[in-house]
Amino acid sequence: MDGIFGVGVAEMIIIALVLFIIGGPENTAKWARQAGRYVRQMREMWAEFVKDIETELGPEGKELMDVTRELGQSASEFRRATSPRRLVADSARYVESLARDSEPSPARKSAAAADAEQNPAPANTPEPPATAATEHSNDRYRAWRPPDDH
Repeated sequence: MDGIFGVGVAEMIIIALVLFIIGGPENTAKWARQAGRYVRQMREMWAEFVKDIETELGPEGKELMDVTRELGQSASEFRRATSPRRLVADSARYVESLARDSEPSPARKSAAAADAEQNPAPANTPEPPATAATEHSNDRYRAWRPPDDH
């Protein structure tokens, strides 16, 4: 879940646009200032609450809260690292790098062309027929292409 309370950035932008259209520029500015005040008050209340809890629990409780905070940060980093989007993107980059590494270099291509000139193939050897799979084998986004009408 991205964003605040499961509301992502795109949804927040849409909500802000709707509020701007409904309230106009003057009311939207007033509402934004009031929302800022509420957020500031909530942050101050939360900081005061945490401070009270730390004083009530003493030094051991403060240490426990620090460990809990670190665990929360580690868990959020782990969630980010194992997100499906990131895993798919990393896998795609890995596959593309493998594809780039398996392509022959220009030096290999020129050596193969020189070898073909020195040892030409017999004239009676038929060429294999081209298929749709071999035509699009170099196409990186073959799955995104519309189907062929053959």
